Amino acid sequence: MAIHSECEEGAMDHARRMAEEARAFKEAIASQAREPDPRDRSARTRPAQSHRMALAALGVGYVLGGGLFSPLTGRVVRIGIRLALIPLVKSQLSNIVGNAGTGEQASGQPTF
Repeated sequence: MAIHSECEEGAMDHARRMAEEARAFKEAIASQAREPDPRDRSARTRPAQSHRMALAALGVGYVLGGGLFSPLTGRVVRIGIRLALIPLVKSQLSNIVGNAGTGEQASGQPTF
């Protein structure tokens, strides 16, 4: 019987210590939630950098997820090419129309 009561007392002591450690852990977590770390102000002081990092992560996830060869990417690339070509075609047309009367090429304007 003495061995049995010693085991019970040891188990109770162990349970008490575990409960104390759990309370201490809970208090530590609660204090961290109330008091933000003053050294960790990166997102508040440099929000543009945080946005860039989030967009970079989004892009990497899109590529790794197989989005690079999707129909959406094809449409976006086609629209981008069209938008990039509009100023080029416009400048070339203005060069042609502007130089049609003089027969000379405008200096400083690229011709293709």
